[in-house]
Amino acid sequence: MFNINRMGCGCRHDGSFVLDRPRGYDGYLMLFVKTHAEFVIGGKAYRFEPNTFIIYDRNTPQYYKACENEYINDWIQFDTSENLASATGVHFDEPVYIGESIDVSQYYKLIADCYYRTNNLKTAGYLIKALLAEIFSPGDNKTDSAIAHYRELLDLRRKIYSAPDEDWSVERMASQLNISEPYLHLLYKKAFGVTCNQDVINSRIEQAQHYLAYSGMTIEDVAFSCGYKNTVHFSRQFKQVAGVTPSQWRKSGSTV
Repeated sequence: MFNINRMGCGCRHDGSFVLDRPRGYDGYLMLFVKTHAEFVIGGKAYRFEPNTFIIYDRNTPQYYKACENEYINDWIQFDTSENLASATGVHFDEPVYIGESIDVSQYYKLIADCYYRTNNLKTAGYLIKALLAEIFSPGDNKTDSAIAHYRELLDLRRKIYSAPDEDWSVERMASQLNISEPYLHLLYKKAFGVTCNQDVINSRIEQAQHYLAYSGMTIEDVAFSCGYKNTVHFSRQFKQVAGVTPSQWRKSGSTV
């Protein structure tokens, strides 16, 4: 379970900005630095390039400041009971230059949308884990240069998981990337290890699991809210993915 305490996107400061927190923070701090900045880590000073990411471990001293006329970053203070090192391969207190390989700011915006607008902390937690895994898992990061349309595929996948109730036909998805439907199938499976059709189903079932666990909606309402036109089809796909029926899921109090 992830608990976000505070966060900000595109936060701007002038050239006098300095953050000095000798005792660190009792949770994790995740920063995406968008301008040149100076950081002190382990007693050594580092100059960060724009588009550099760092996640501070609990209670690690934090010192960073602007080194130009402006300092801009995205940041999240959060805590979790999960072991981030084993779950995502994260390396704490080490800068990682991202450049253009991952749209980190888009992740922050999606997390902020869950946190501020919908208070959907569960999905926000998934997004944090996905971002950390994408940054720190070498096997995943290689795909951005090896697969055509990779950034467009990422954008498409984020849209699907942000609005699983929409009609995500193969024709519509291929049209968004301006490629043929067979080529979409090939690229999507290569990029994410799952077909685009199955990923749409997975996004809907994930949303349904949240509704079943945290709302009083009927099974029929859950089905309609996740893009299904009838409960029979919904229940069949739910059991294929989750291994149990929606009713059994709700009774058992299961979460993902």
